[in-house]
Amino acid sequence: MSIAMHTASGSPAPLPYELAVEVVERKGIGHPDTLADGIAELASIRYSRHCLKVAGAVLHHNLDKVAVLGGRAAFTEADGSYDRPLRVVIGGRVSTSFAGHPLPVREILEQAALDHLRAVLPGFGRVQLEIRHESTDSSRFPHWFTPRGLHDLPERPKAFSNDTAYLVGSAPRTTTETITLLTEAFFHRYPWAGSDIKALTVRDGDTFTITVCIPGLAGQLTSSAEFDDVVTAATGELTAVLEHRLPGRVRVVCSTRGSRSSPLSRQYFTLSGSAVDYGEDGLVGRGNARSGVISGSHLAGNEATFGKNPAYHVGKVGGWLADTAARAVAAEFGPCRIALLWRNGAAYDQPASIEITTAEEAPTEVIEELVRLTLARTDWMEDLLSGRYLPQVEPVEQLLADLENR
Repeated sequence: MSIAMHTASGSPAPLPYELAVEVVERKGIGHPDTLADGIAELASIRYSRHCLKVAGAVLHHNLDKVAVLGGRAAFTEADGSYDRPLRVVIGGRVSTSFAGHPLPVREILEQAALDHLRAVLPGFGRVQLEIRHESTDSSRFPHWFTPRGLHDLPERPKAFSNDTAYLVGSAPRTTTETITLLTEAFFHRYPWAGSDIKALTVRDGDTFTITVCIPGLAGQLTSSAEFDDVVTAATGELTAVLEHRLPGRVRVVCSTRGSRSSPLSRQYFTLSGSAVDYGEDGLVGRGNARSGVISGSHLAGNEATFGKNPAYHVGKVGGWLADTAARAVAAEFGPCRIALLWRNGAAYDQPASIEITTAEEAPTEVIEELVRLTLARTDWMEDLLSGRYLPQVEPVEQLLADLENR
């Protein structure tokens, strides 16, 4: 095992706050890609809980192959209706039986898809929906997805990495990340706003420029002029809130606006609250990272977390360990990044390499011990099944408090 320690100023990859320019994006809770992430994650959580109840262990599954295929709405001037359904395709592989007894896989996965879409699409009642089940139990190992008993789960009693992967955790959030999450949360509160809100923040020195796009929601608006008025008012309110809390210049640009005199249906206007109304598709892993945002400055790999097995899959367990280690180090020594590499078959307390970057000089032995203590943990299941990585909109009050405490 190799271990490398850096301070941010001496690292070949500085921490984000040290960069002159930082760019952070957030695909909102109703974005097609985020919809796919959420369905996959909730399906895995529900399936895992059922397995623990009937088998005493989480059975083999990887449900990270969900596709949300857009429907089509025919719009009138200020309303509309679906004439082609939204389709959810549930792929991946999943154990369909245990000890010869079938599991209600289709029912669990379908209900998870329905519940998630109902929770995050404010216009869900207007949506026509089809759910297609394309998951399989295929494997070159005869009992991998049809275990005869717990002895057919080789990850018990000690989990190991099922693949070679590079996972990166960082803490705490940067100001730019918090602002980006706050932007979605701020607009999400309005009844006229859909949930497919995209926000992108550029920090150039201490100047913040936030670009946001918010869909209007059918039944809440009567004209393009009204849409323009409410968007303008909300944008001004957010600008004032941020100016009060940030030391530098703040500019909020809303790209939703169109002609005030054109039909409302010519605007970014939705029935469901999402661009799935226009045929936009979504796939797991194409959107936000575990942190809830997209930020290239963290140097994270492209492991998708959502829908993966919480018992042993490196994309989920390795991510949890990296995130937990970063929080532990940050609590003692401030901003940091923890990068971990596992090879296929390695125990989680034995990664091939550990790279630790801290903002300030810190005692190497103490930090290494904090990371090692985290890697020795095996209690990730309860946290993962609580919805740790389930996409959500965080409360505005909490995000504002985070800004105040910096």
